[in-house]
Amino acid sequence: MSDIIKPMNCAVYTRKSTSEGLEQDFNSLDAQREACMAFIKSQRGEGWQALETSYDDGGYTGANTDRPGLQRLIEDIKLGKVNCVVVYKVDRLSRSLLDFSQLLEFFDKREVSFVSVTQNFNTKTSMGRLTLNILLSFAQFEREIISERTRDKMAASRMKGKFLGGGIPFGYQLDEKAHKLVPHPETAEEVRFIFNSVLEEKSVVPVLAQLEKRGIVLRERKCKNGRVLPARPISRAQLYHIIHNPLYIGKVLYKKKIYEGEHDGIVSVETFEAVQELLNNGRKMYEMVRKATPGILRGLLFCEVCGSPMVPIYGKKKNTKHFYYICRKCREEGYKSCPTRTVRQREFHLALIAELDKNGVLSRALFEQLSEYEQEETLKSIICRIGYEYQESKITVVLRSGTEFSFCANVKPHSGPWKRSELVARKADKQPKVDKALYKQTLALQIREYMRLNGLSQAACARALGLTAARVSQLLKEN
Repeated sequence: MSDIIKPMNCAVYTRKSTSEGLEQDFNSLDAQREACMAFIKSQRGEGWQALETSYDDGGYTGANTDRPGLQRLIEDIKLGKVNCVVVYKVDRLSRSLLDFSQLLEFFDKREVSFVSVTQNFNTKTSMGRLTLNILLSFAQFEREIISERTRDKMAASRMKGKFLGGGIPFGYQLDEKAHKLVPHPETAEEVRFIFNSVLEEKSVVPVLAQLEKRGIVLRERKCKNGRVLPARPISRAQLYHIIHNPLYIGKVLYKKKIYEGEHDGIVSVETFEAVQELLNNGRKMYEMVRKATPGILRGLLFCEVCGSPMVPIYGKKKNTKHFYYICRKCREEGYKSCPTRTVRQREFHLALIAELDKNGVLSRALFEQLSEYEQEETLKSIICRIGYEYQESKITVVLRSGTEFSFCANVKPHSGPWKRSELVARKADKQPKVDKALYKQTLALQIREYMRLNGLSQAACARALGLTAARVSQLLKEN
C-alpha cells in the first residue's frame, strides 16, 4: 500500500517596485505568477497545489513589510491556510536582510516552506542557508545602490534647476510636455500682489487681511492617489513660505544653496530682495524688543479662549513704557481673531502672586525679595508642579477687569520636563545605522567562503547564485 501524499497548499507571492506597466494586459506580476504556477505544477506529484488567492503587491518597495499583499499572506499563514510560499526570486519577498530573516523565522515557526523558482537552494542545510544569506545580502546591496543612484540623479537635476515633481507651487502650473513650471495666468498676479502688499504695509498681518478680503486662497489640488485637497485660505506660515521662496525669481533652493532654475520668475529680483531686507530688519527688531521686554510668565501663560501663548509686549505713552501680555493669535492675525487681546503685566502678576499666597503655595513676602530671573524660575517650577503633580489643583486668577485665567489647564503638555525621559527612550528605540563599509566586507567574505567550499571561480559562483558576474567581481575587488 503506497503512502498517502499530504497536500501542500502553495501561496504565490509577487511584487513590483513601481506601478509602471501594471495597466498592461500581461505585466511583470503576471509573468512572475506564471513562472511560479509552472513550478508548482511540476511538483504536483509531491502533492503541491496552488491557492486561488492572489498575493500581489504592485508599486511597493521591498525595503519594508508595509505591503497589503504580504500582510494578507501573513494573516493566511497564521490561519493555517498556507504550507508553502513560492516566489520568482528572493528579492521579491524582501530586499531587507533584517525583514527577511524575521519572515523566515516566522515561516519556520509555522512550518511553512519557502521556495524561490529561479534560485535553487535548501534552507535545511548549512550551505543552503549560506547561499540564501548571500542572495539576500545582494538584494539589499542592489537596493542601496539604486537608492544612491536615485539620490545622485535627483541632486544633479535639482542643481540644474529642473522640477522633480510633488506639489505645484502657488502661482505656477506644470507644462506636461516639457515637464517644466510655467507661471499661471491668474495666481501669478496674486503672487505679485502679495509681494507688493508686503512692501507697502511693512508687515504680513494686514496682508493676510487683504488676501481674505480679496478671496485669494490656495487652489484645490488633486494628488496622484486620487485624494483632493480643497481650496483653503493662505495661513501666516504659508505666506512666509511664499515670500521667502527664491522660486518666484526663477531660482531653485537645494540644500541651503541657490541655483538657477529653468522656469521663469514671477516677481523681479529687486522686489524679492527688498522684501527679504524688510523681513530681516523686522526679525532683528523683534529680537531686540523681545530682549528688552520683561515677562516672568513668558512661556507659562496661555490664552483660555484659543490656547495660544500669551507673549509679553510693551507700549509707550508720554515716554513711559507700559508692559502687557498679548495673545499670540491676536498679534499675528489681528484683534478680531481672539477676544482675549491684552492683559496688563503688573495687574496679572499681583493677582497671580496673591492667589498663590492665598493657597499656601508661595510666600509673597519672600517672593518680592527675589531677582526677576529667580522669580521667573520660581513661578515656572510652581506652575509645572501644580499642573502635573497635582492634576486636581487649579489656580484661578481674577483680574479687576473680570478676566479669569486658570493655570495648569492651559500649560501645554509637551513643555514639562518629564518628556525628556520619553525622548531619551524614543531615541534608544531607534535602530543604529548600518556601517555600509563593514556590511560590504562581510558580504565579500561570505562569497569567498562560498567559492572556497564549493571550489568555484567568480564566474561559476555568479552563475550558481543567479547573479551577474560583473556585480560579484566589483564587490570582491572593492573589498
